[in-house]
Amino acid sequence: MRSSSRASADVLSIRALNRATLERQMLLRRAAVSVEEAVERLVGLQSQAPIPPYFGLWTRIEGFVPHDLSRLIEARRVVLIALMRSTIHLVSARDCLALRPLLQPVLERAHQGTYGKRLEGLDPAEIAAAGRALVEERPRTLGEVGALLAERWPGRDPAALSSAVRALVPMVQVPPRGLWGASGPATHATAEAWGG
Repeated sequence: MRSSSRASADVLSIRALNRATLERQMLLRRAAVSVEEAVERLVGLQSQAPIPPYFGLWTRIEGFVPHDLSRLIEARRVVLIALMRSTIHLVSARDCLALRPLLQPVLERAHQGTYGKRLEGLDPAEIAAAGRALVEERPRTLGEVGALLAERWPGRDPAALSSAVRALVPMVQVPPRGLWGASGPATHATAEAWGG
């Protein structure tokens, strides 16, 4: 009988579960934490567009100043990278290097759809190596990467080639992308080269 009452005491009500989730996401009240600590606690913020992370952090951090996040991006302590659902997320540099290998199989599977079919007969490792060399030479947009790779593989879809590189090579979007009031095009470097 005792174990039965103990089991029922461990069950959260819907409201308690809701409150616990909101608390974990820092959405019940603003927290007195640093920007980097908040980004790590959240395990990233969706960042398909550059401005939403600023609003997301403003709602969560007591006294948030947008330029604090911009300084972290410039200092390479937080980065924008394709992660969950192959969408761009703002994460700490530490989390970037830890999370990307875990999500790599999902990113590769997602690429095998439409774009992957357009590259049948090509060696993915060779595409990845060529793309890596291009963005390590200097940061480039995916459009630039695709156009340069299409010179090497004539007749292949440049968007499919750049998509392969995005899926196979951990790349971060470099500043001015993501900076408060100064965002630019999505220009990429490898996470390893950018993070040092």
